[in-house]
Amino acid sequence: MAEYRHLRKPHPQWLEFPKNLPPGTRINRMSRERKQIIPDPALDISEFDIKARDGYDIRIRSYRRIGAGNKLPLFLYMHGGGFVTGSLETDDPTCRAWAKSIDLHVLNVEYRLAPEHSFPFGFEDCWDVLSWTSTPEAAEKLDVDLTKGFLVGGTSAGGNFTAGLAQRYLSKQMSPPITGLVLLASSFCHPDVRPERYRSQILSVDEIDDAPGLTKASIEYFWKKYGAPKDDIRYSPLLNDSWKGIAKKAYFSVCGWDPRRDEELLLGKILREDGLEVKEDVYPGLPHGFWTTCPDLEVSRDWEKDVVGAVKWMLEP
Repeated sequence: MAEYRHLRKPHPQWLEFPKNLPPGTRINRMSRERKQIIPDPALDISEFDIKARDGYDIRIRSYRRIGAGNKLPLFLYMHGGGFVTGSLETDDPTCRAWAKSIDLHVLNVEYRLAPEHSFPFGFEDCWDVLSWTSTPEAAEKLDVDLTKGFLVGGTSAGGNFTAGLAQRYLSKQMSPPITGLVLLASSFCHPDVRPERYRSQILSVDEIDDAPGLTKASIEYFWKKYGAPKDDIRYSPLLNDSWKGIAKKAYFSVCGWDPRRDEELLLGKILREDGLEVKEDVYPGLPHGFWTTCPDLEVSRDWEKDVVGAVKWMLEP
């Protein structure tokens, strides 16, 4: 959107990445590595498997605060990584922050990755998990009550999954209904199939090609590895005609120096028009998923406070 072009002006610390970061700044690189769970005295963290329809064991990491009580709301979360990388470790700190600060059961999904498991494996793995979480069996195993809150969300590719999964869940009239969507630096449409009515509002994907973390070239690279048809609504959910009833609330973390920026701002506008309560936190001059890349920066710690506050807001009546 033209009115948001000013958001792309780079934050001084991120110019010529990583040259201008404070000395000693920790930089995380995306990895598929799965590590042993690091215990936390405040949390009950465990792992279990859910069977995919083809018999594959989808690994789930579960987080809940010790002493949080029974029948908690549930948050199903999917990590980022362009459909080809990332793991349970990628957003483990954020999942811990949610579970520590909120009476909430968080599930972190380790879906299959491309190119070994190209489209639609990742999406369908997440669908199988989402479908399972809505069952009485899951409610008993997890000690959750989805009528208190049923959140689905993710970062980047995980946010892309979130939008498509929520559309399918609604179309199948499944219950309990999803109550909130958490969409963090997410993508919703291949640039080549932008709906004509929105084309003038999705400019950042063409104009931002110099940011660390994600560029137009890397979007194309990840798409080719993933192998999704550009116009498949599981990959380009923005092609859906309506979002009415998709959830009650939605939250967006929007990075100003991110080629995916305008898609997020546009979908937020569409969701408002379709009756959802929408909250956005916008980070001018910061690149795609900055909080994962450099978690120790002050702005990343502020982001964590924002996203914890947003999930608390989503669970309010």
